[in-house]
Amino acid sequence: MNTNEHKSGLFVFIRVHLWLTCFFLFAGICHAQRPIPIIFDTDIGDDIDDALALALALQSPELDVRAVTTVVDDTERRTRLAWKQLGIYNRQDIPVATGASEPLLDPVRTTSARQFEVLTSQDSAPAAARRRAADLIIETLLASSEKLTLVPVGPLTNIALALKTEPAIKAKIERIVIMGGAFEMLTPEYNIRRDRVAAEIVFRSGVPITAVGLDVTTKCKLQAADIDRLRAANNPAATFLVRLIELWQNGRSNQFPTLHDPLAVAVSFLPTLVETRLGRVDVETNSSLTNGITVFTPADRLPKGEVASTQVARQVDVRRFVDMFLERLSAAPRGK
Repeated sequence: MNTNEHKSGLFVFIRVHLWLTCFFLFAGICHAQRPIPIIFDTDIGDDIDDALALALALQSPELDVRAVTTVVDDTERRTRLAWKQLGIYNRQDIPVATGASEPLLDPVRTTSARQFEVLTSQDSAPAAARRRAADLIIETLLASSEKLTLVPVGPLTNIALALKTEPAIKAKIERIVIMGGAFEMLTPEYNIRRDRVAAEIVFRSGVPITAVGLDVTTKCKLQAADIDRLRAANNPAATFLVRLIELWQNGRSNQFPTLHDPLAVAVSFLPTLVETRLGRVDVETNSSLTNGITVFTPADRLPKGEVASTQVARQVDVRRFVDMFLERLSAAPRGK
């Protein structure tokens, strides 16, 4: 081979090598930036934080909302409200389903939340939304080529029913990010207490769990200026949220939302917002005085051979979270 041929071959080799390097680097970046597919399960309509959490999920490019399911009590109106909100965010391509109205042990409660007042006769969900939420969860997981993250921000009834109906879905769940529990407080948190048996089923499932409880969520609260910022955004979605907040306030203008559920949504794609500790969570299910209390045992105190699967949030970067929350919910709807 003469000198020119050698140089030419070397030049081609370098070009191919650089091209392959760029290709794999680009592919890696694209893979890293792929949205996280989630199923969002909610008791929207009571406390205001469910609607705010759904808005954050829809406004976060890091997430791909594959399904929305509703749970406990007046699930028909919950589904209608969720469907209406999806329409305002131009996302009625997302399947919805109506979940269990009764917890596994306890009865239905009559709900009279004022947020349902935004519903009109035109706000009817499609016929497909009448399917059982547990079935949609199972179907969505089994049909997916990749693992999904579940983000339940209400009682865990639908998740427990899905796990018991089709245990094979465990292999298709990346993790479950729960808004629920209180791990350094001797108090039962509502979502866990409302269906304590379902909560125990989920925590014992062996699926990786991140539990975002009252220890961190109670630190994340909006103020009057934050509501004013949403109001000043002057777009249909922010206006809708402000209307829901005003209905939830019910004349108490000095009452402002605590971002319990939105924090769980944020942690699903930005886990560094919270500091966690690995261990096991047990739920009290057999005492009328203490039902729903969550007992955390750190991994280093578990019996030898027991594998811990739950990360419990202990600290939160409040300012970073609230700033991101307000920025995204003030923006115009992203759409599909």
